[in-house]
Amino acid sequence: MALERWCSLSRVKKDPYTCVSEELKNLTARNVISALVKAFVSCYSLYREESKGAGYIPWFSRTASEKLSESFTCDKAKPLLEQSSKYLDTLLSELSTIFDAVFTISLMLVSRLAIYTRNPLMPLEIAIAWDPLLNLPYIPASSLKGTARAWLELNNYKSIEGVDLDDIFGSSTREKAHISLAIFTDAYPVSCLNRLVEPDVITPHYSGDNIAEVDVNPTPLVFPTIAPGVTMKFILALNYSLDKDKELLNTAKAVKIAEHIVKALEGGIGAKTSIGYGRAKPAIIKSTIK
Repeated sequence: MALERWCSLSRVKKDPYTCVSEELKNLTARNVISALVKAFVSCYSLYREESKGAGYIPWFSRTASEKLSESFTCDKAKPLLEQSSKYLDTLLSELSTIFDAVFTISLMLVSRLAIYTRNPLMPLEIAIAWDPLLNLPYIPASSLKGTARAWLELNNYKSIEGVDLDDIFGSSTREKAHISLAIFTDAYPVSCLNRLVEPDVITPHYSGDNIAEVDVNPTPLVFPTIAPGVTMKFILALNYSLDKDKELLNTAKAVKIAEHIVKALEGGIGAKTSIGYGRAKPAIIKSTIK
């Protein structure tokens, strides 16, 4: 009986699409990154037999993106979203005992979000930031911090309420190297409308230099994004001083800095913001200030 079942499974897995589909079942109950790597390796030989190995990465990226979208509907991902919310509540509680001012900031996505598209842990043509422990897509704290600082600098801010941006966000220059007054956590999804993950497609027309128009060979690339309607949260924590002898902030200044950071994030987060990706409605939804 066991031999018959093994033979049956072997016959099914002669089809590379079926192989990937089997490997990527029930992704909300498994480690997504590990599952993707295993599927990528396990199904390659079957794909090679059918197509001589050409274009495996784009094909796998498309198929995996579709499976991620199927698995991460809001209903299926609900337990993970609840766990994410509890994790952020725990962070908030701990940070409130350490920092002088702590703000919970929500980001309601109004367009698809592409973030950390060159994630080396995911075997996809265009990837996405994925937390291996919470098993959810997320926005790295460094992306939030970099986005806020870049927007402020682009709009000619040198300081906020008299506090230099270098003091708020930190500096790595030899003359003025120090950590920042502002600490960002990663942003995690806590709710969604329909799907948490949604596939998208771009179609590059040129893959090299000096290609004649008649030689263009468009290649659609399908990749995962965080879907519009997803609400994410992160925590912004502020220390009032860089050291014991240099207090730079107070309650009023801390609030103003948080408000400016919220405004900065309205301009878009992540990759491809110039064509409308990563648009969000940020808001301060909770604050704890000493």
